[in-house]
Amino acid sequence: MYCKINTRAPLPHNQFVPHNMITIQLTIIFYLLCHQPSIALLVSSPSATISPHAHRLGLRTSSSIVDQRSLTKTSLSLTPPDATSILLSSNDDTVLKSVAEALGYLIGVASILLYTPIAVRIIRTKSANGLAVSTWWLKLISFTCTDIYNIRNGFPIAAYSESIIITLEAIIVLGLVTYYQHRLNATTFVLLGCYIIFSTYALYGAPDEWINIGQVTSIILSTSALLPQLKQNADRQTSGDYSPITASLATVGCILRIFTTVQLADSDTLILLNYGVALLLNLSVLSQIVYFGTQKEGKTLTDLFLADVKSAEKVGD
Repeated sequence: MYCKINTRAPLPHNQFVPHNMITIQLTIIFYLLCHQPSIALLVSSPSATISPHAHRLGLRTSSSIVDQRSLTKTSLSLTPPDATSILLSSNDDTVLKSVAEALGYLIGVASILLYTPIAVRIIRTKSANGLAVSTWWLKLISFTCTDIYNIRNGFPIAAYSESIIITLEAIIVLGLVTYYQHRLNATTFVLLGCYIIFSTYALYGAPDEWINIGQVTSIILSTSALLPQLKQNADRQTSGDYSPITASLATVGCILRIFTTVQLADSDTLILLNYGVALLLNLSVLSQIVYFGTQKEGKTLTDLFLADVKSAEKVGD
C-alpha cells in the first residue's frame, strides 16, 4: 500500500495567509494607491512582517496591519509637501520683499522731510537756542556708522536709503546750529576733520570687526543723541525747538524700518536693535513736546505741529 507523503514543510502559523486574505489585502492596497497614496507608502516600511506568499505579491500580512489612529498619524508624517503650498509660500515671500523694498524707497523719499522742518524753523527764526549742538554731532556720527555698516554688509540700498539722506540733513542742521549759536570755531573744524578721516577709513579700510563695533556704537550714540534734548526739555518744562513733525516721522519710520529690516536685511540683530532703541527715544521726545506744549504752554496740537511752517511772529500772536 502506497502512501503519498507531503515533503513540503508546513508554514509556521504566524506566516500562513489564506488566499481570501490575500485578495482582501490586494483590494485594500489598490484602493489606497488610488485614493490615499501617502498611506500606501506604509507598504515599503522595513518594520513590517512579510510572509513568503505575501512577499511575492508585495503584500503585508495581517499582523502588520496597524490600527487606524497610528495609520493616520504615520500617513500625515509621510505626506510630501504640497507643491501648491510651497508655491504660495514662495509667492508670499516675494510679495513681502517687494512691499518691503517699495516701503524702503518710500521711507527714503519721506525722510527728506525728517529734519527739513528743523532747518526751516532755524532759518525763519534765525535762532537755534532750543537745540543742543551735542545732539547733532552724536546724530551725525550715529547715522554715519549705520551707513557704513549697511554698505560694508552689502545690504540693498532700499534697506537704508533714509539713513543716507538724514546723514546729509544732519550735516546741514549741525551747520545751522553751530552758525546761529556762534560756535564756528577751531574746535568745530577739528571735529569735522576727524569725522571725515575716520569715516573714510571705516568705509574703505577698517576690518569687519570694527564695523560691527561701529554699529554697536551707533546704537549707543542714537541713545545718547536724544538724551540731551530730553533733559533740556525736562529742565525747561517746554516743548523746545525740536520739531514734532520730525519726531512723528521718525517714530513711524522706525516702525516701518523694523519690517523692512526683517525682509531685506535678513533680520540683522544690530540693525533691529538700532531701530528699536530709536523708536523708543523718538516716541519719548514726541510725548514731551505734546505734553509740555499743551499742558505747560497752553498750545493746541495744531499750533505745535504748524510751528515749523509759521514765522516767529505768527506763533507769538
